[in-house]
Amino acid sequence: MRALTGFGRDLRRLAALLMLAVALAGCTHVQLAAPYDAATDAELGSVLQDTTSFVAKMVTNAGQPAGAYARNTDFYDNMEGRVALLVARAQANRVLDNCPSTQAMARVLGAADLPPALGRKIGTPPQGDCDVVLMQLLQQQFHDLRAFHQAEGALGIPAAAVGPLLDGGLGATLRAAMAVQRAKQLSR
Repeated sequence: MRALTGFGRDLRRLAALLMLAVALAGCTHVQLAAPYDAATDAELGSVLQDTTSFVAKMVTNAGQPAGAYARNTDFYDNMEGRVALLVARAQANRVLDNCPSTQAMARVLGAADLPPALGRKIGTPPQGDCDVVLMQLLQQQFHDLRAFHQAEGALGIPAAAVGPLLDGGLGATLRAAMAVQRAKQLSR
C-alpha cells in the first residue's frame, strides 16, 4: 500500500509538470501538443467514470467472491483495449518527438544530487510526445491496478486503496489527461 501512496505522489508531480507544459503552450506560437481531440476527451471521461464505479464496487465487495480478482478480469481486459486505443490515438496525433516537460524534469533530476535509492525509485523520465507519454503512463497504471488486484486475490480491493488509486495515481493521471484536452479545446 505504501508503494501506491509514493507512486501517487510521483504521478501528481508529473501531472503538474504536464499541466505547466500545456499552460506554457498557450503563451507561445510553437505547438507543444497535438490539437484537441473530442473523441479522446470523451473516452477519458468515460474511462474515469467506469474506473471510479469499478473501484467503488470492488471496495463494497472486498472479501466477498464478487470482489475477487478472478471474477473481474473482464474489466481489466476491456480497459486494456480502451487505453490501448487512447495510446494509439495519441501516437497518431504526435506533434513532437519529445516532451518539453519531461525534458525539463530530466534536467532537474540530473542536476539534483539524489541518493541512488531515491533515483532508482523515481526512475527515468519518459521520452516522447507529451500526449503519448501521458497515455502510456495511464496504460501502465491500469497494468499496476490489475497486478495489485490480482495480488490481493480473493480479498479484492481494500477501502484504504481508494485514495491512492483515485485521488492520486490512476485518477490523477486521468484528470490530468482530461485537463490537457480541455486546455487544448479552449486554446483553439
